[in-house]
Amino acid sequence: MKLHPESAKLFQRDEAVEKAKNIALRLLSGRAYTQREIQDKLFSKDCSEQAVVETLKTLDRLGLIDDRRFARQFVEERMRLKPAGRMLLLRDLKRRGVPEAIVVEVLDDMFAEADPVATATDMLVRRAHRYCGLPRDKALSRMYGFLGRRGFDASVARAAAQVVWKEIGSETTDNHR
Repeated sequence: MKLHPESAKLFQRDEAVEKAKNIALRLLSGRAYTQREIQDKLFSKDCSEQAVVETLKTLDRLGLIDDRRFARQFVEERMRLKPAGRMLLLRDLKRRGVPEAIVVEVLDDMFAEADPVATATDMLVRRAHRYCGLPRDKALSRMYGFLGRRGFDASVARAAAQVVWKEIGSETTDNHR
């Protein structure tokens, strides 16, 4: 029995697509990636646009790439290992190619019950030894700078720094008595 030419195409493998899929699967075996990160990696490996599109469709269909899931896991991991403010997380996720609408949705969900002032205060308390002995203005300035670099907005940084300074200030005066 002879196959119709269109039927024969069903069983042909496209080597370019197979190469792209293998690269993507190798990448995903190490860590999670966003759709854009995979796309960029495949293009950097000289994969054709058609191979990249087919690979991304397959990965999406199999549930191997999901920008929403990536964003949730990324935020959870960052808050556990190296806490950060909303602005920094937003920037980092957008830089990785997560669409802004997804980033905002995930951050809104995850920060709905979080207290950013408490998070920032905890971060400063762990570093309080760096601010002891400094003049008040210099200590507060350094605290504001640290929290600003970590993505906390000015009002959160100010509130957390005031709380920590009260602790440091009272310890400093107690030690000098």
